[in-house]
Amino acid sequence: MSVPVHTPDQEQIDHWLKVAQEDLDETKEDLSSGFYEREDIPLQMVYTGTAEDHARLARAKFLNGDPNGEVRAEFAEAARCVLKSFRMAYDPSDPDYVGDKPKPADRIDPGWGHVDWSEVNELVFIKGAHWALMAADFGLARELAEIYRDPPDPRPDDEVTLGHARLLAAALREAKPALQLARVQMEWCTSRKLTEAYEENFCTLSRAVAGIVRGDGAEFNAGLAAQLESYRAHLDEVRDTDEEFICDAAVALANLGLHRGLAVTVTHPLLPPGLLIQEGRAA
Repeated sequence: MSVPVHTPDQEQIDHWLKVAQEDLDETKEDLSSGFYEREDIPLQMVYTGTAEDHARLARAKFLNGDPNGEVRAEFAEAARCVLKSFRMAYDPSDPDYVGDKPKPADRIDPGWGHVDWSEVNELVFIKGAHWALMAADFGLARELAEIYRDPPDPRPDDEVTLGHARLLAAALREAKPALQLARVQMEWCTSRKLTEAYEENFCTLSRAVAGIVRGDGAEFNAGLAAQLESYRAHLDEVRDTDEEFICDAAVALANLGLHRGLAVTVTHPLLPPGLLIQEGRAA
């Protein structure tokens, strides 16, 4: 698969590698020293922040030409950190479970020892699932999908994001409702004018997932292509970061489609072939 070259210079890559590793080291030190407990910072927030750092390191390692195994290990660690946040909220057997410990009524935000529902919302799940798929760890992606549930206090404008999260979770679980969820989500996306960038973003992703659950390669690739063009149209939002060079969502869903036996026919600078699995298995 031949795509145009779209890479940063080596000095920039070296900087990203250094900063991401320093941030991970600092978080580990602060956690062991009790810093987050003293500062009353929710532990779930530490895990989801650490997930972002592992994903940044994974992208930088890929852009640096590091071995695929190392890149995927970092993406997998990012996904595991997200899974830990969900377990803390929903799994009573987790040693750090806080799902039954809401913040006191006189507090604005949760602190150490409280459940932080914002760290298990649909956006956190989607990112975690994408990182698991970028790691080619389909079992880990399924674990996330099985523990995910709608947040207890969704915002009124969350319909399209919640719809996509439900569809993605069902697709990863290979659950029967996935076909019905695909129909409902795509009806939402095609029955109105999409006026917000986030609506366009999640509708393109949903189209790709709908193609996967329907076994429709044309729809799958059309969704991927639309997502990549939407991402490119908003590159200014991630300019001068590692995310300028890789569209995580497109890579993730491309891997899921490949894993389910669909061919990826889209070529794009933001969809590096080196991050994709061979059809049906990790490369």
